[in-house]
Amino acid sequence: MTAQLGTNVYNKNQKAQPIGNSRDIDARALSACARRMDDAKVLMEADAKSKDNFRIYGDAIRFNQQLWTIFQVALSDQENPLPQDLKMTLLSLSHYVDKTSFKAVRRYTPDLIDSLININRLIASGLSKQPTGEAYTPPLDTRNIPTALMTSA
Repeated sequence: MTAQLGTNVYNKNQKAQPIGNSRDIDARALSACARRMDDAKVLMEADAKSKDNFRIYGDAIRFNQQLWTIFQVALSDQENPLPQDLKMTLLSLSHYVDKTSFKAVRRYTPDLIDSLININRLIASGLSKQPTGEAYTPPLDTRNIPTALMTSA
């Protein structure tokens, strides 16, 4: 994954500009959501009957779903430079995240939240790897080069 999914959409909704390139920003956002869901899972494992824990659990899942909604918007943008097959794969994955989130938010289901956590960690890991290979030459001007899951307009 060497193109952008939607950080500029994300950045426009933030007051302070994050530090780092688009890949790093996307990876950090996905990792933060994974950590938040993992923390909520730990709380639920400790006391699944706690209303406060269930609220935290639901909030973590909804927050992750909001991030994936931003990705969906960016992937649906006709100006998104990602290859069509990659966009379709990521959109399909985002639909899975939506469907799984709706199920998981209704009741604590460790397998479902584990699935969401693992998806975020895998995508973040892929974004954290720098593109290499014989065909890869770092561009001189990276301002308009897509480098993450999201794209700029």
